[in-house]
Amino acid sequence: MIDHHTLGYAVFVLMSITMLSGALIFIEKRMNRLWIALHVILGVVTYILMVLLIWLVR
Repeated sequence: MIDHHTLGYAVFVLMSITMLSGALIFIEKRMNRLWIALHVILGVVTYILMVLLIWLVR
């Protein structure tokens, strides 16, 4: 069983990667659609996991 501390760290890592990929989209002028789609999918998955973690802890 995974406890809420491990899930919290995993969500924090995913959130950091999502923010980094978003920053790279703005820095790099010729980002392809695959990278942008990956960023959007990663952001949605991170948000869902964050909501589930908050719901689990409460």
